[in-house]
Amino acid sequence: MLEVLIIGAGPTGLYAAFLAGLRNLKSAIIESSGEVGGQLTAVYKDKFIYDIPGFPKVKAKDYIDGLVLQYERFKNEIPIYYNEEAIDIKRNDDHFIVTTSTKKIETKFILIAHGGGGFVPQKLKVENHYDNVLYFINDLSKFKNKNIVVLGGGDSALDWATDISEYTNNVTLIHRRDEFRALQSTVDEFKTKGKILTPYIVEDLIGESNLASKLVLKHAKTHEKLIIEADYIIVNYGFVLTKSRLTEWEIEGEKGLINVDYTMETNQKGIYAAGNGINYPGKVKLISTGQGEAATAIQSITTLLYPEKTRKFEHSSTLIKE
Repeated sequence: MLEVLIIGAGPTGLYAAFLAGLRNLKSAIIESSGEVGGQLTAVYKDKFIYDIPGFPKVKAKDYIDGLVLQYERFKNEIPIYYNEEAIDIKRNDDHFIVTTSTKKIETKFILIAHGGGGFVPQKLKVENHYDNVLYFINDLSKFKNKNIVVLGGGDSALDWATDISEYTNNVTLIHRRDEFRALQSTVDEFKTKGKILTPYIVEDLIGESNLASKLVLKHAKTHEKLIIEADYIIVNYGFVLTKSRLTEWEIEGEKGLINVDYTMETNQKGIYAAGNGINYPGKVKLISTGQGEAATAIQSITTLLYPEKTRKFEHSSTLIKE
């Protein structure tokens, strides 16, 4: 059984996992998407952040990379389970049973760090499901020497297309507009490595045995049809925020935000929350604030689990020996 289950692998959840590792708490993270970073990764990956302590400015993806590196000290003890949404929380005597998309997890405490909801990808609107239509990428090597089509016109779509082009020289990016939301420098870089088709809309996919082999495209202006082949189709149409099931879990809050006390505990004893998804008088929605709340929550949980060990607070400089 876990001592702490952290819901959400954004900047608050990642930092909470690191702090749980420092205090030797048996923990895990569930993340509803296929990657860490929350909103920073889903929406603002290549944008600069200016209000992180110690960084005059830092790209969102670089900051998340740093948090991941910090967390990885404890990655073997504190795993991240991707594409796992918290569907149900039930109290069972002195612990909780959390039902996710694929499993049941027993834990003594829960820390909700989901930023107000989980990010899920906007799906390609076609009738059938195909296994080679992907919304997340965890292993670029699978695309080696394959025919790849990337759908989208934002920073993530162009970043994916550029990265994949290191593994195959057959990458086509399709966007419904002639203009891109991505940085022009990224667009220009990809043009030297792959092919761009604009303005085209995906009208249908053709395939069999759960694998799509062709895309039926329609020109957005002339309505001319075009059919192209693909081994993998990678969709990056952005993300939508799915609200959590706070009412079902009987967690009190307002407008989707969770009410907490000074220890970051909710009205449900044993369930804590931190980050942009919480509310209390004077709450400020900053990354640094959420991480401070995570520190308060983890320390509060540690004190309840091991009161004899927490009479004297220890800083990281004494907890980590290198």
